[in-house]
Amino acid sequence: MLHDKNLNFQINKLLEGHGIKFREREIECAINIFNLNSYTGTTTHTSLVQKDSLLTHYINSQSNVSDAVSYLIASVQNTLVPVENFDWIEKDNNRLLIWLLNRLSAQYNRLIIPYAVNNLYKTFLYNIDGITITIDDKILFLQNCLSFWNINKLPDREIQWIDQTNSSQLEWTWQYLAKHSLQINCFNYTYNDQSKYESILACLDNLSYGTPESKELILLKMKKTWSQKKFRDSGKAKKPYHLPLTKETQSQLEQLALLKNMRKSEVLKIIIQKEFDALKLK
Repeated sequence: MLHDKNLNFQINKLLEGHGIKFREREIECAINIFNLNSYTGTTTHTSLVQKDSLLTHYINSQSNVSDAVSYLIASVQNTLVPVENFDWIEKDNNRLLIWLLNRLSAQYNRLIIPYAVNNLYKTFLYNIDGITITIDDKILFLQNCLSFWNINKLPDREIQWIDQTNSSQLEWTWQYLAKHSLQINCFNYTYNDQSKYESILACLDNLSYGTPESKELILLKMKKTWSQKKFRDSGKAKKPYHLPLTKETQSQLEQLALLKNMRKSEVLKIIIQKEFDALKLK
């Protein structure tokens, strides 16, 4: 169950004597089961109190309320995975939750619907609850995710080069992932630097679905490209410079480079440095 406020929901008056009480997760599930979102125009942003009222009114409007309550209870119990199956998921580990939402979206071709304000744990529960597969299949999905996450999550040493306080690096990395089709695009969760950093890490964790060799190659290339960009931006990179030399001077320079077994640019650098030092001594 979601850790919502202890509200005195109207629907629970109808459930008295059945040994069950509904909270936020059960009410959301019931709204989906009866497709009340379509009928009433409610969304994930509609207040829980209003949804409770709509659900209670719907059940009370049925010709046989007792049968409707029994169907409601059975449907919810056959839809919701017991909460202990989510115990391994850290509720504030957004990196893990983004990764999980992406796996859910990819495996079941589901459009992820955000739930609550930047609450990824509730968003994950809301979306897995809304998939029309058996509870056993949902539990198997969660078990497979747990196993894969423990084995394939990128170790810290492979992501230390990413500075979560460096806005320009985070933006560059996010765009690099997009350019190479490596972004997680199941939903947008990059509203500030912290969320962008978490999304980047989730994308990199997702590389583990390829071969280890391809993952290592991608990471190596990305780090190398970033290092090159940093070097260029620092102003230390050598820029090409054209000198209009006569043919004779050009020929002499080439012969000097050949005799010294050096590049022409290195020969010029030595000559210029020598003349510069001589002038400083005068």
